[in-house]
Amino acid sequence: MRQPAKLSTLLTFVETENRENVVLELSSTNAPGNRFGGTFSNEDRIGEGYAKTGKTLAKKIAKKAFK
Repeated sequence: MRQPAKLSTLLTFVETENRENVVLELSSTNAPGNRFGGTFSNEDRIGEGYAKTGKTLAKKIAKKAFK
């Protein structure tokens, strides 16, 4: 396919000492990865979805941390 993959994720952050204690849960539905030139293999498309999720999470953390 020649369109970005859409990735749905559930990120769960837990306390190190007590993994039963969930500190934060974030969910994302149909987050698109950025399209880029070259190949459009499934691995590239899905990888871009994960990359976009990570970049968005980092921006949100930085915004809250340096507010």
